[in-house]
Amino acid sequence: MLEAQLVEEFKARLLRDTEQERHDRGESHSLASDVALAEVMLADLEEGGVLTEHDLCPYEDVEGRNRCKIIAYSLPDESTRLELIIARFLPESDGEYLQAQEIERLAGRAARFFTYAASGDHERFQTNQMVAEAATRIREELPRIAEVRVNILTNGLVRDKAIEELEIDGRPVEFSVWDLERLYRAAGEEVTRDRIEIDFAKLLGRPIPALEMKPPPAEYQTFLLVLPGEALSRLYNQFGARLFEFNVRSFLQARGNVNKGIRETLRNEPERFLAYNNGLTATADEIEVGELNGETVIRRLRGLQIVNGAQTTASIHRAAKVDKIDISRVAVSVKLTRVEPTKLGDFVPLIARFANTQNPVQLADLSANNEFHIAIERLSEQIWAPGEESRWFYERARGAYEVARMRLGSTPAKRRDFDAEYPKNQRFTKTDLAKLWMSWWEQPHVVSRGAQKNFAAFMAALPDRFSAGWSPDPIFYRQTIALLILSKTAQGAVRKASIQSYRANVVTYVLAKIHAEYADQIDLEWIWENQSLSAEMTSMLTEWSGLVHEAIVAGAGARNVTEFCKKEECWERLHALTLPTVQPLPPELSGGAIKIAQPKPARSDPERELIDRCMELNGADWARIVAWASTSTAVTDFDLKVANTIVGYALAGWEKEISAKQAQRGARVLDAAKRAGILEVA
Repeated sequence: MLEAQLVEEFKARLLRDTEQERHDRGESHSLASDVALAEVMLADLEEGGVLTEHDLCPYEDVEGRNRCKIIAYSLPDESTRLELIIARFLPESDGEYLQAQEIERLAGRAARFFTYAASGDHERFQTNQMVAEAATRIREELPRIAEVRVNILTNGLVRDKAIEELEIDGRPVEFSVWDLERLYRAAGEEVTRDRIEIDFAKLLGRPIPALEMKPPPAEYQTFLLVLPGEALSRLYNQFGARLFEFNVRSFLQARGNVNKGIRETLRNEPERFLAYNNGLTATADEIEVGELNGETVIRRLRGLQIVNGAQTTASIHRAAKVDKIDISRVAVSVKLTRVEPTKLGDFVPLIARFANTQNPVQLADLSANNEFHIAIERLSEQIWAPGEESRWFYERARGAYEVARMRLGSTPAKRRDFDAEYPKNQRFTKTDLAKLWMSWWEQPHVVSRGAQKNFAAFMAALPDRFSAGWSPDPIFYRQTIALLILSKTAQGAVRKASIQSYRANVVTYVLAKIHAEYADQIDLEWIWENQSLSAEMTSMLTEWSGLVHEAIVAGAGARNVTEFCKKEECWERLHALTLPTVQPLPPELSGGAIKIAQPKPARSDPERELIDRCMELNGADWARIVAWASTSTAVTDFDLKVANTIVGYALAGWEKEISAKQAQRGARVLDAAKRAGILEVA
């Protein structure tokens, strides 16, 4: 009964998220609901490591025989498997179950898309640029595509998920059905490494010899062993990115000299690989140790994680699958440590930090990563949006919003209260946060590589962006929400500009371009205080969206536009692009402060009095107050931030009038300064 209830709650979340995704995308074509559903479900699957990225290319034949349909595809640079994604959104009015005949029809249409793409029969795609580019890329990459998997996504239930494997163009094509219950189970597995169980008798035909450190310390066990390259390749083929959950860099493609050196050794001197390569550093939750012929052996592992050595692992797999290199003589050294699950947060970061790797990687601290997201979650629970009527909900774990809504909204009245306090359009996730800041840090080409790769890059960049010991504070949180508002408005601007393709790429490049042009001028605090953008700024975003889209497409030329967006060359081209600025300059841009043309109105209301009180002081007075406040515990961080904004206005000769809310906080600072004797009159 409990599981049935949880599945129903998960179903409600899936429907709400799909509805919100469709609303945010603003699309009205026949595949709009299928695309929205796919985006929601793929976010869960990518977070669970089933896929690492995807590119949308929605298309469906509407007439004729031998029709095909596709929603998205995934072909990461380091992969030899092509993932095809097809989706079927099931409205509640259509019942709970998707019939076997419909599943077979979807499977056939997705497989037929691959047939057309692989054979070069692309004429039918010429009116749809995104699917035409997808088909072209698949055909160009055929030499490295060893297998194809069709992922059939639906919010309905499927009784029989078995679909017979096919062979197309000499490649096996398998089918994987993800219905409501299967997605629920996958999303509910908080620690996906538990699924990684290795029986060496099955993998190698025998247990693997190992040298154990003795006497073993109380907190851990460590073994040294030599793993055949073929076995490592099979493990990567089976488990993929789930082997690297503790390595935030593992999703980033390795393009440096190390990978080239690894491949050269594999190709020319495979028997020397063990001597040349530093090997892997790995952890496991459980290690089953035994004895065979008088020597220590490892029979089974559970919870294997490769902490350092992602490049080595992926390179060996690629060498075998893509380059067709014989790796039968390749061996890799492994330092394997068993750590109690409760101590992983302390142990793994230190193991990663001090491991001697071929390509030095400054691994983001795992516990710090967790603390970062916990801090953001805590701030979202503490800070109200201006007006104190609603808050933004940070979904640290996928589905947390719906869980909280069900838990706190036990009655219709309480659900209405929850929806008022946390409107569904004021929810954001870890990957949303990463997209915002990576865009703002002028890394739109990284954002374009997919949510999970971008998230990994964001977490890896945090130690370089902030000083040691830094933790998200209210200022960082308000800036995050301001960027979120900016991004949401940019999405609307893209729709208003009637841009039909590469919308997500345009949004991240527009945000990066705003930072490149106005980093020292844009007032994120203004956006936070207003919880929206001005008409002038919205107009500018709409105009920029069209021009950025044109520049991206033109820059790609005959190349695949989606792939071009992932290259730094694309950002270099956009960075040099000259874009117009609307007049009058938006109030969000402090460099174009709006002058007060009329004398201040003689009003006696409390808000006017507070504004006048703050603006009676000159820049020197406000600078002295802020200098004191920055070291005083009598002024909150929020009020200090506002005071810093006010001092800027004062030093500029009050060309811009402060808002009533800024004046309210400024007056509190003046009161504190007066009590401390900083000003004789305040």
